[in-house]
Amino acid sequence: MDNEKSLMLRSKNWQLTRATDYALFHCDTINVTVAWGANRADAPLIRIQNHEMSELEKALERLDYLLSHVRCVRTLTLNMETSETRSINAIIERFLDAENVRLEVLKVRRRYVGQRIDLLPDLLCMNAETLREVGKIGLSEATEGFNDKIRLNRLSLMNFDLIDDGELESSTLAERTRIHIRRLGGIGAKFQHLSYTTYSGFDLSRNPALFMLKQCEVRSIRLTMQKGAAITSTPMQPVQPLLDTLERLELIGSLSAPKERLSALFPNLDYYDYQRQDLATGGQTAMAC
Repeated sequence: MDNEKSLMLRSKNWQLTRATDYALFHCDTINVTVAWGANRADAPLIRIQNHEMSELEKALERLDYLLSHVRCVRTLTLNMETSETRSINAIIERFLDAENVRLEVLKVRRRYVGQRIDLLPDLLCMNAETLREVGKIGLSEATEGFNDKIRLNRLSLMNFDLIDDGELESSTLAERTRIHIRRLGGIGAKFQHLSYTTYSGFDLSRNPALFMLKQCEVRSIRLTMQKGAAITSTPMQPVQPLLDTLERLELIGSLSAPKERLSALFPNLDYYDYQRQDLATGGQTAMAC
């Protein structure tokens, strides 16, 4: 009787293992979160596919197991809730070494300004031909990781990775941002939709922003900016088309933008939405046309 039970359990375990391996083989999405523990002095907690581990080595072992069983990883989400980047870089290194990673979607979330993920540009470059959606990466990560093979449907960018003194607005940050935006426009990368987040300083009617938008063939823009002018235009200036390719424009924040002459500035604009919102408080009013 005991032998029968043992054989039955072995049979069930074999079937369970087979079903698990089959499910893993067809899994194409991996989610990784690096979070603070109860005490921030302790090592960060790492969640892979919602399985939480307190040791980096254990997390890497689990990731190695996943990568050795899945057929192909096409979607990767990296959620950074800590200020340290050692853990996430070690995790990215595993994806760089794997032969079955062909990312189409890469999403990054982080809490801290001034945070840059050193190996993220390598991951972008390795998957340049397959990527179709990328968000939310820093300007420096994009300019280092993109090349002329990049053809994205959607790109989400921010310039907070360029902050090194905690200041959201400074002449140094503005100059760094301009340099990277100009560099991004000269890489040869193309993306249809651009979602860009900054505190101030992005004027899509002036270079280098306009140069980048033209060179990258952007057709849709969602700009989230706390202050400043999104479009610099005065009634006395002659009206000349700025961006023939632009079809959608969404503006969010306490920024200023002209309501008039948009059809002249953007001849093919089909949708315009302006949500005047204090990003610090969340108060808003919306206008659409």
